[in-house]
Amino acid sequence: MKWFGRRTRKANLRLPVFDERGGAFAALRNRRILIYWPHGLGDFVHFSYVVPLLNPSNRYYLTRFGDDFVHLYDEGEIVTPMYSGEAAIGDGSAFGARHFGLDFRRLRNREEGLVVPEPLLGRIREAKIDAMLYTDYPEHAGGTRYPYHTKARSLARDLVSAERLQTFDLSRPLASSLRFDAPAENKQAIEARLRAFVAPSEHLYPIAPGGHTNAAKTWNFSHVLELAAVLRARDPLARILLIDERRSPATNVPDVPATTADLFGDTQIPFAHILTTIIRAAHAFVGVPSGPLHTALAIGGRPIVGIWLAHYPDWYDEPCASAVALVGPELYRKRLDRRAASLDRPPSLAHNIVPFRDRVPNAADVLAALDALSS
Repeated sequence: MKWFGRRTRKANLRLPVFDERGGAFAALRNRRILIYWPHGLGDFVHFSYVVPLLNPSNRYYLTRFGDDFVHLYDEGEIVTPMYSGEAAIGDGSAFGARHFGLDFRRLRNREEGLVVPEPLLGRIREAKIDAMLYTDYPEHAGGTRYPYHTKARSLARDLVSAERLQTFDLSRPLASSLRFDAPAENKQAIEARLRAFVAPSEHLYPIAPGGHTNAAKTWNFSHVLELAAVLRARDPLARILLIDERRSPATNVPDVPATTADLFGDTQIPFAHILTTIIRAAHAFVGVPSGPLHTALAIGGRPIVGIWLAHYPDWYDEPCASAVALVGPELYRKRLDRRAASLDRPPSLAHNIVPFRDRVPNAADVLAALDALSS
């Protein structure tokens, strides 16, 4: 077996492997299914809306190379997380075979040979897994119509039988299967570090300005600094925390906000646990549509401002009553609001969208959105 010219280890496990195409997965019943999900944190959040729609006769497990994201499902329902033993995000190449030696383009809903490293191999055998789902989670960029207009809903149409989908009211927002809560020991450790950073009387403002998969949706750092300065001036109790899995090289510069890497970079606590605990402690949340914002929208319960620079909200998240989506003129110029996903969905699934004037929103735009949510 070869992969891009590199010889891989010999297959040590055989399983029927399904993708989202052709309805074969939707027909499975009474199976123990490992969902291989080599996608971003936001996709882990979005998949949690699909999970309650899956056939309940099966038992589901979830894995990827990168337990930092898998830990998001620790306190969830329906799906059991299965850990690879590797915290950092990867594709399995370091263990001898990229994506278990599977080529997604050649999957045909049949038995395949897999290269599975330990300890994951032992965990799969212990759980008596007898099938796998490996989907590339297709992104239709606003091209699918209601009720399958979001990325998650479109995938659900492929993974769930038509008969079962008819039993759900898809005119209402889908509910996540996750509790978004860290296990007690990690939660206590995270909260202790947060208390050293923000006092009980102070207000925590997490800001997530970056997108790991698409640089076009990143909010310029100068605007982040502007927002931090304005928040501090208006709210003397404000404490700003940048959501970032990496340490910022500029954190020793005066007035540059601290990052999650500064507070937690020396720990082994999974990033998913850190993120959900921070969001639950937040006075308000600001971010671009990457994993942290998608997580905040799923949790809800506090003012949330999304800064949409490259995509349109209708295609991704279920509506959140405590959120405002700031959308700029470039998206309207490209007529992204006129694609199928935005044209025919009912008012019950509408997002609170507020246009801004300039190419990117400034601090005043964000503050106005926060004020509107707080009024």
